[in-house]
Amino acid sequence: MKAICYNQFGTPEVLQLQEVDRPVAEAGQVLVKVNAAGVNPVDYKIRNGSMKFIAGRKFPRIPGGDLAGVVEEAGDGRFRKGDRVFGMLDYKGGAYAEYVAVQEDQLALIPDGTDMVTAAATPLASLTALQAFRKRNGIKAGDKVLVNGASGGVGSFAVQIAKALGTEVTAVCSTKNLSLVKDLGADEVVDYTRQDFTKLGETFHTVFDAVGKSGFRACKPIIAEGGKYVSTIPNNGLFFHQAFNFLRDKTAHFIITKPSGTELSEVADMLKDARVKPLMEATFTLEEAPEAHR
Repeated sequence: MKAICYNQFGTPEVLQLQEVDRPVAEAGQVLVKVNAAGVNPVDYKIRNGSMKFIAGRKFPRIPGGDLAGVVEEAGDGRFRKGDRVFGMLDYKGGAYAEYVAVQEDQLALIPDGTDMVTAAATPLASLTALQAFRKRNGIKAGDKVLVNGASGGVGSFAVQIAKALGTEVTAVCSTKNLSLVKDLGADEVVDYTRQDFTKLGETFHTVFDAVGKSGFRACKPIIAEGGKYVSTIPNNGLFFHQAFNFLRDKTAHFIITKPSGTELSEVADMLKDARVKPLMEATFTLEEAPEAHR
């Protein structure tokens, strides 16, 4: 089969189209014929070696953590040949290929009416937002939520998921994305080039920094008592603050997204009802993977 492979960490040029053996599905897995694979920032970070502490150092590698396709071979589990599925793989990747063997518990059925490209652009970003909101007792209808980086892949899903769960959402983005984010359903939109959102003078049950640009200490004044701060970027300061959550009412957390077919099925219901949709910047052929990473 055709696959994009690389044998060392480096620039996009290390990605090469090659012929490799088709994988064999083991117990608990299904073989998926890939129709589309998502491209996220984590993909280039794994490729350039900045995430080797999580993704490992073993080569050769096939990149890609998000996929949508059709089950080619299935065992006795819940999926059958011909099922349309999508999912987030673990950080070893494998989606930039014609076929991939996937753990069943990492997959969900693609809802009717959702195309493969839309499905492939959904798993990692949506699961990051959903899992972030579930930190420390989760969010509930009526909560006030602030999303920083609301026009990005994760942030745009965060706005939509928070609204789907019945919260009041304040979204932070740049001037050029104000209309886009408002259209996603945000109740209030803050232009960070004109206003410091950490000085809004109101408090939120959850402050989700989807781009890791504002730390817990800076955001603490706008976190309500019993509320939480969640970031997508772990760092030494956040590790320290999280370690002492048991001492404070306002808590700090970071999110390392985990594959979950069960939670992705929840997102699938939101896709089906048009409560969420991914924002896609561009599409590429498999051969154009280096350009997609650039």
